[in-house]
Amino acid sequence: MFIKEANMTFYSYGYLAHQNSNHILFQLAVISIIIVIIAFLSWLWYRHKTDLKYRDLFIIMVLVLLLLVGIQVNEWQTLQSSFTQKSQVTQIMQRVAKEKGVAKTTVWSNTSTVSSGMLIKVQDQIYNVTINPDGNSYTLTTATPIQQPLNYVKEEK
Repeated sequence: MFIKEANMTFYSYGYLAHQNSNHILFQLAVISIIIVIIAFLSWLWYRHKTDLKYRDLFIIMVLVLLLLVGIQVNEWQTLQSSFTQKSQVTQIMQRVAKEKGVAKTTVWSNTSTVSSGMLIKVQDQIYNVTINPDGNSYTLTTATPIQQPLNYVKEEK
């Protein structure tokens, strides 16, 4: 079987298993800063009850906080879905490594989501993975890429 793809990139087992999300930490830091600002504005509002600008700023910051929390919840749900998909791919990679008698570090995948047609590279051999309709088993067939060279993404240290 010949595979043709515009830019064939393979991801290492370590990359898929340990991929981190620094943007989530950044968003949590921003939310924490906004909570501190809200606390400070509520204190100012309490001290200067006649000055309505603190109340208005307080309301604006609470609305910004609610918006950011909503965005964070959506990101968390997306991250959970992505993590589940990557976990399934790494499980297949582990099984293939065990089946072929090689270390997990020599197994690569061209995608981070499980689907029929995904490619697994073991050392110098590339396999097309066909997922059965029940989703509980897969079949490996030898594949030959048309485009060379292949791109590799390794785990960031």
